[in-house]
Parts: sequence; structure tokens; C-alpha cells
Amino acid sequence: MSEASWPRTQWKDSGDPAFLLWFVFGDFPADFQIDSERYRTRGTPAGVEIVRYRNRELVKWDGYPLAGTLGNLLYGENSKLFERAKRSADCIMLRGSVADSSDLDALRDLVGTINALTDLGAVAIVDPQTLSMFSAKEWRQRFLGDDVFVVRDHVLILCTEDERNAGRVHVHTRGLRKFARPDVSIRNVLPNAAEIAGQLADHFVTFQADGGIVDDGYAIETQGAPANMTVRHAGALDDDAFNNRHLALRWPD
Repeated sequence: MSEASWPRTQWKDSGDPAFLLWFVFGDFPADFQIDSERYRTRGTPAGVEIVRYRNRELVKWDGYPLAGTLGNLLYGENSKLFERAKRSADCIMLRGSVADSSDLDALRDLVGTINALTDLGAVAIVDPQTLSMFSAKEWRQRFLGDDVFVVRDHVLILCTEDERNAGRVHVHTRGLRKFARPDVSIRNVLPNAAEIAGQLADHFVTFQADGGIVDDGYAIETQGAPANMTVRHAGALDDDAFNNRHLALRWPD
């Protein structure tokens, strides 16, 4: 077996699959081939399907990414790019589940495939798991340079008002399902501690993307927090807030 390009040095099998999903909007040739060496892809991983749709037909689907709550969010971030995506003739969906693995080369393969599509007529790439939309240029700038895995290219860390705790903020992530790992939720964070909580979330993101597993009940001593915090496994894959299970933590009062 060849050496992995994107290894996971902390890997332990979680027993769960990694879920991968992108939508690529554009006007593509009727037939095309992808230069695997140039774009750093071995092809489509087992368990993943790459399907081309006519955009006007896909819009009827309940999961259409340019509609509903996600569509409103993407429109608000970049209305011009959103409208270009909506006018595109085609949408190529890359979707599927792969076994939790000691490397991230399946992820690399699909990133490489999308790299190729940006040179074949792609206008916009939607990553629903991170609530993100990239222009073809933005995607190439982020992913077509050095062949290096950067976890924050694939996971979003957010800081929002904590609707359960007045005057506090909620630091949470999206995207760790790509790594067969739960997302992170830190509630009850004092606004002036948001940066520290963000660093803690980033630590969990990096550790889990590298294959690490955080046990239920794990106690954390964080500099800047008044007391220890305990990790609890929570949520479900159909949880709208994460589309994933999550590690639940509460910032000490």
C-alpha cells in the first residue's frame, strides 16, 4: 500500500463513517476527463457518488442548497455569486460516506476533483457542512496550491449569542462529520472569554481531524476558565444546529 498523502497521526477508529458533501454549480462540457496527477485525485472513493444534474431539475429537491435556510444564508453572504450559481445550467453533487480511516486521502481525492471542476466551468462550490460558498477563484486559491491538509479549510468555528444563557456566547463548530467525529459546542461563555473558548474549540477540531477521539466525561482544565469543564457526548446526526453529534461543554459560571 502506498504511503498516505494526508495521514492522521492520532487515529483511532470511531466506528462511524465520515460524511462528505459538496455541490458544484457551473456550465460544464458534455464530456470531460480529469487529469488525476495535475489535480491530485485518485478518482471517486468507494461509497461516494458524483452525479451531474440539470440545475433547473435539482431545484425541485427538498435538499437543494440554494433554497431554505442555507440558501438565505448564502445569499446574504454573496448575493452576486449566489445568483450566478442559480443561473448555472448544471450542478454536480459529490456525496457519500467513507469508512473512518487512518488517512484523509478520500477527502483529498474529492478536493482534487473539485479543483478540476473549477477549470472546467464551475462558478460556485457550496459546502453545506460549513454553511459556505466559494467562487471558483476562491476555491483554487485555498486548495490548488501546496498539497497540504489545513483543517480550518474544512471546519468552521462560530461564535454566536447563546440563546440559552443571557449575556453569554456560544462557541461551536460545523464540519467535523467529514472526519467521522462530533462537532464541538461550548455554551455559557463570557464574552471576554470567547477567544479562549475559540482556542479550546480549535484544539478539539485539530485533535479530532487528526484522528483523535475525545471520551465522554473527559475533564478539561483551561487557562482562563475559573474551573474545570467536562465533555459530554450529545446530539444526533439530524440535529439541525450541527447536522452531527457534538461534544457538549459548559463554561463555568
